[in-house]
Amino acid sequence: MTPPAPLLLVSHVTMTADEFVAVNFRLWRKRPRTKLNHGLLGLALLLLGISVALDVVRTGYVSNWSTVAVLAVGVLYGLFRMQLVRYQLRRGYVKNTALHIPVDFSFDAEMLRSQSTDGCFEARWHTVRRAVWVRPDWLLLYPTEVACYYVDLRRVQTPNTPEQLLSLVRHAGVPVVEV
Repeated sequence: MTPPAPLLLVSHVTMTADEFVAVNFRLWRKRPRTKLNHGLLGLALLLLGISVALDVVRTGYVSNWSTVAVLAVGVLYGLFRMQLVRYQLRRGYVKNTALHIPVDFSFDAEMLRSQSTDGCFEARWHTVRRAVWVRPDWLLLYPTEVACYYVDLRRVQTPNTPEQLLSLVRHAGVPVVEV
């Protein structure tokens, strides 16, 4: 018995290091914990900046250089942290050799399928926990919380469109979050 013909094909999906870093950095910035940390750091830097400004307005000069030093360290920390995350993502891309191999996906009403030189897999839609659409080009399908399939929406074969693939995923009951 032959499998039913796929409704949608996405062929030759590969991801560059720059794309991997851009997509995952965007996801990192949207995480609630990251937002909280950025908010707290921003608030602390704002209060330190106001303190320095009030000191200068009151005395005409900076009377407490330790506050300026702490403010500078906080700014440098914020910048360093973002660069460190990008560096770690780039290292993660290098280690994840599966991203370097072209993958062909097919999607139908029951499941998604993938084929590459590393092998094949099939996943029924009920096993896909969630999807994240990193606008405009990447759809990430998560069968677990820590692993995902990266689908390049620019590679959807005509006559189909990325919107049809997104509609199919939603129709399959997979929650799609847009980032």
